[in-house]
This record gives sequence, C-alpha cells and structure tokens, in this order.
Amino acid sequence: MNRTAYVAGKITGLPKSHVQDKFSLITSQLNDMGYVVVNPQAVGDDSKTWDAAVRSDIKKMLECDEVHLLPDWQDSRGAQLERDIALRLGMQVVYH
Repeated sequence: MNRTAYVAGKITGLPKSHVQDKFSLITSQLNDMGYVVVNPQAVGDDSKTWDAAVRSDIKKMLECDEVHLLPDWQDSRGAQLERDIALRLGMQVVYH
C-alpha cells in the first residue's frame, strides 16, 4: 500500500506562481517515489481566512502517514503549527 505524504511550507505572502512551482516540484518527486501526496496548495480555497485554511489543512494532514517540510517551513506560521502537531502525534516528519 502506498504511503501518504502531506507537504507543508510557506504559502502566505509569496507570489502564487512561486508557491505552485515549489509545491508541484516536491509533489512530483514524492509521486515518483511512490507516495500519494496531499498538496494543500493545490486544493486551497483563496476565499478562506487563514485560520479556516489551516484548520482544513490540518484535517487533511492528520490522514497522512508523513509530513514533508519544504526548506522554508520555518518562515510559515501554518507549517510550524503543522510540524508541531505532527511531532506531538508521533508522525514521521521529513525535512527537505
């Protein structure tokens, strides 16, 4: 059975094209490794508030086997929160 990977990184405050490129790249790499990838950027709803978006993303993350953090995760309040939750729940966290 394929493992599921949730991708976390900075989204807010960056140009949409830059965010799409970096999330697409890691998604493609993980797909090539056999993962089923949950990419919150690809399914995000721009009309949601930050709080609503993060709550929705965390629900998706909790259904995954691993959390994969992009190099800029420390610059993201949401990615920091996702990492903290994942670690406290004993989920596998991978740093890229």
